[in-house]
Amino acid sequence: MLLSPLLLGAAEIEGPFLILSTPYNADGTVNYDNLVKEARFAAQWDTPGVIWPQSNDAVDLLTREERFAGMAALVAEWKKNHHKTVLTLGVNGDDTEDMLVYAREAERLAAESGVDLVLAARPPYYGKTESEQMSYYKALAEVAKRPVIIQTYVNDACPTPSVDFLVSLARTYPDVYGWIKEESNKLEANDRQRAELAAQPAIKTVFSAWGGWQWLYQRREIGTCGLVSERVAYAPITSLIWKMMKNGDRKGHLTEAYALYRLLIDQRFLEYDSLRGYSLYYFVRLGLFDNMLSRTYASAPDGEDNTYRKDSKSRWILQDISLTESQKAELDKCYDDMMKFVRKNRIK
Repeated sequence: MLLSPLLLGAAEIEGPFLILSTPYNADGTVNYDNLVKEARFAAQWDTPGVIWPQSNDAVDLLTREERFAGMAALVAEWKKNHHKTVLTLGVNGDDTEDMLVYAREAERLAAESGVDLVLAARPPYYGKTESEQMSYYKALAEVAKRPVIIQTYVNDACPTPSVDFLVSLARTYPDVYGWIKEESNKLEANDRQRAELAAQPAIKTVFSAWGGWQWLYQRREIGTCGLVSERVAYAPITSLIWKMMKNGDRKGHLTEAYALYRLLIDQRFLEYDSLRGYSLYYFVRLGLFDNMLSRTYASAPDGEDNTYRKDSKSRWILQDISLTESQKAELDKCYDDMMKFVRKNRIK
């Protein structure tokens, strides 16, 4: 397969690739201006890559037209400002047919704009077998003209692709596959990452996941080369952590930097501890979002293994976050301490 002459080198697809949170207007419509502001903020802090749409709320609770519009807004921003941060478009689908709609749109945007994109694709939401997953990824390889980051987890009903499956894809389609966000079940991820990295050079980059829960260990002891998670609010510290990991911890501050990051995302005096959660407070504080609204699922999962049936998966309600003044004060102190550390130890 002949790829675009703008194709990024494999070494450039590593480091924190942060998933953008979707911002909303007061009426629940997507705020594309805020989405671009968020992406621009990540780029200003030297984030190696950003991904959208990727998380469940953005993939399940946005219409096809909304996903297209957000992708177009981000591509237009990259065309205008030529950010060094790699723009990655999620082309996740319920099945192969659904995924191909998004993959073709991403390729169309790339061809028309000249922006050098990467794609991201988790397995099909309703894919129950590896055979279905293989058909899905083979079909994507026929459309994609650029690297694809495979996220290994989608839901409990969909089997996690085996390491052999991922390696086989990377060897069969070396220009398209070989970049993996490994987020299989907790400690199992460590063994899988070791096996994946043993298949280098077919496997180019293995990213840590789970919000960076094991990121420090997995980088130092296993050799992962980045993080994929919805953590753009913390871009100043994640970029600094990566530079320390990549360039050597010459001043001995890596563990401290990682501890600060974990503190920021592990506040337990709040009920909002999801991927978006109180991170939305920081987005508003930074002037990136206008509010702390989120689309959330309108009902509990009604399918097998905690999944949604097709007729209920896209239904949503609008939810706001309410914080007390003391909670805001503690969040402010944590973020301010992080920024003091970043400014003191910033690496150009």
